[in-house]
Amino acid sequence: MARIPNDELARIKTEVSLLALVEQQGHQVTKQGKDYAVSCPFHDDDTPSCIISPKSNLYHCFGCDAAGSVIDWVMQSQKLSFRHAVEVLQQSNPSLAAKPVTHRQLETLPTEKPDAELMAQVIDYYHETLLQSDEAIAYLEKRGINDRALITRFKLGYANRSLAYRLPEKQYKAGKLLRSQLQTLGLLRATGHEHFTGSLVVPVKNEQGETTEVYGRKILELTRHSL
Repeated sequence: MARIPNDELARIKTEVSLLALVEQQGHQVTKQGKDYAVSCPFHDDDTPSCIISPKSNLYHCFGCDAAGSVIDWVMQSQKLSFRHAVEVLQQSNPSLAAKPVTHRQLETLPTEKPDAELMAQVIDYYHETLLQSDEAIAYLEKRGINDRALITRFKLGYANRSLAYRLPEKQYKAGKLLRSQLQTLGLLRATGHEHFTGSLVVPVKNEQGETTEVYGRKILELTRHSL
């Protein structure tokens, strides 16, 4: 896996506002001079002990000693690896990405809407992922599938473990509801991991155009999951 260039990391650390990110996550901040205080989400914190400095774009908690850049905040708050934290920040700020990114974050659907709509949204997401994956495209070409019209017509997709990182954070109600719905559909496992990780995703549709089954083709095995 290619190493993330240092200049790209530096841009993320300086150009992505940590304060804005914290506020977007729903945390209440209080101005203290030139800095801002927030109740630390990394430990039980009755009084705001985490200080965010807009000038340096860094944070430091005087209660648990958590500290770092916007990348560290995403790693700690969303329980992500360093690389996945960088990818999440690139997704939120496409101008920082090494190449254009068009993935959309999935929206929580109202409970009265049918599961078919969420399924269609995930299939679209997997399809976009495949079109941006050199690995997935190369896999198809090796098997003689290099017709982009065919790939688009059948909405072939690729599950690369990124779906969970595009959902609302699981500590919030919207994230919990959406994950539960995806587990019911069989797209996420109880562990929160994607069912089709590392697989070519092939949706099977009925006459109404709704996905009724999903096949996942891994390199060494073929798995089938009925909805």
